[in-house]
Amino acid sequence: MTVIFITLIMGLIICLYAFGIMTGLQATKIPIIFIFLAVCIFLVLLGTLIFAAYERIKEIKEEDKDDISKY
Repeated sequence: MTVIFITLIMGLIICLYAFGIMTGLQATKIPIIFIFLAVCIFLVLLGTLIFAAYERIKEIKEEDKDDISKY
């Protein structure tokens, strides 16, 4: 399914971006609370991505097969 493929690609992009941010934050020796906050933000982003994909798949399954009959 296209929705799953796009979700996986976007999830990979978010994870790679998070890895880059985390590497930069650890190199600057900032307080651990900021690193924890950044991890929480990226986890929320991933959760939102997965939830949106789940809702879209559910919407596709509930969709009528013959939408043209409505018109």
